[in-house]
Amino acid sequence: MSYNGQYNGRGPGPSGKPDLHFISKNSKASARDAARQAGSGPPIHHSAHEQGQRPHYHPADRKGDIIKNGQHFNYPQDTKFHK
Repeated sequence: MSYNGQYNGRGPGPSGKPDLHFISKNSKASARDAARQAGSGPPIHHSAHEQGQRPHYHPADRKGDIIKNGQHFNYPQDTKFHK
């Protein structure tokens, strides 16, 4: 199977789609800032999709769309509020 989306320079993963790239940060603010630096618009926030995953930001383009390069800027979730 081939992927016809934007090329991210890292090559395809096992599914044929771009390989994901997870970058861990120490805080929500540093994850947001890193995603902002990686894009050209306000970063997009996602909470953890499943148990065991971390909340994260994606870089965005000027229109506010996620840049489809597989980057996730993770940060630790506060276990006091997210069990």
